[in-house]
Amino acid sequence: DRGVSGDTTIGSGSKLDNQVHIGHDTVIGKHVLIASQTGISGCVIIEDEVKIWGQVGIRSDVRLGKGCEIMAQSGVSKDVKPGDVLFGSPASNAKEKFRELAAIRMLPNFIKNN
Repeated sequence: DRGVSGDTTIGSGSKLDNQVHIGHDTVIGKHVLIASQTGISGCVIIEDEVKIWGQVGIRSDVRLGKGCEIMAQSGVSKDVKPGDVLFGSPASNAKEKFRELAAIRMLPNFIKNN
């Protein structure tokens, strides 16, 4: 989208797949990778070398720190620290989220045995 109070900019070396929506006044740093079906709300700051995989949604007024990674089908509602890897909706630490999902998969056996 066209900027409202500032420019919408995309840094050099950044690569965007098809079906990516970038909201107004968003700043995308250098060497950022964004996969398809990603929606970025207005006034988002994406620092350099960030990876955003497919079907990610990002709320307005969020900052994604340098080198962070947002895994597919995640919803980002808060600032992300540099280097963090997030997954899920709401997005949280990917390793912790995968442990939670593994534990949920074990619940039917736990219930059956008790």
